[in-house]
Amino acid sequence: MTLFQRGLLRLLRVPRLGRAPEWREGPILAVLVAGMGDFVLAVPALRALKASLPGARVDLLTSARAARAAAGCPYLGEVITLEAKGFQGDHLPLNWRKALPVVRRVRRAGYRLALNLIGLYTPNGAVRMGLLLRSLGVPLLAGRDTRGAGTYFHLALEEDLEAPRNERDSNLALARLLGAEDPRGGRLEAWPTAEEEARAAELAGSASGDGPLVGINPGSDRPEKVWAEENFRAVMETLWRERGARFLLTGGPSEAALTRRLAESIGEGALDTVGRLSFQGTAALLRRLDLFLTTDTAAL
Repeated sequence: MTLFQRGLLRLLRVPRLGRAPEWREGPILAVLVAGMGDFVLAVPALRALKASLPGARVDLLTSARAARAAAGCPYLGEVITLEAKGFQGDHLPLNWRKALPVVRRVRRAGYRLALNLIGLYTPNGAVRMGLLLRSLGVPLLAGRDTRGAGTYFHLALEEDLEAPRNERDSNLALARLLGAEDPRGGRLEAWPTAEEEARAAELAGSASGDGPLVGINPGSDRPEKVWAEENFRAVMETLWRERGARFLLTGGPSEAALTRRLAESIGEGALDTVGRLSFQGTAALLRRLDLFLTTDTAAL
């Protein structure tokens, strides 16, 4: 961390509270400017807030991508989007010109608490998150104080990366600081509609052959997660040759060319589902598979 970043974090510092104030109503803003997988792993914490604070409305400030994963979530009121790809990384600064209308909207809403449901893994990410949260005008800020970078949190969960926890468990621990417990013990969820369930069943049934049904989700927007296309192709060819496997290719719009190439490499034994299913519909499809291969957190 540079001296400039340390100085900004000192300027953003607020007094730390020993315990959460008691309340049973009033709006809460969950903040998760991150990816779809991050949202999935935050669902148990959102469910805990809704169950333990029944009089409080919980809204979500998130990225446009993660908003797709939030579709149908019964624990949320309004979903507000802020497009800021790479917000937590050391690149791509927040576009304040686009963010200001969102900031003004949040300030008018009168939230009592803003809860940041993602770790502060880089110095730039910690500074950007602090500037965003302090600009929202919310009187109480809570979040994960990763390596002491969360100086702007009134309520903080200390997070030591030398002894890391699963993202889901970190968010649940943060919810407990507010007195919120998850009635379902951290179970992950998705909410496909009846129409999406029917579409998933139709696609699963349309794969030709009678071998095991294998899902392949080959894409990721994080370079460190990428597995080479030829590796996926080699696994598919081996499963097709030795087990008579059938394949359903899944992914988002940015992976359409990749999934199409992999499906074409197998031929009739593979079906590309990209663009034919929503995020929630893909969850319904996964339940119908015998095996699933992915390096991506959201799909996993």
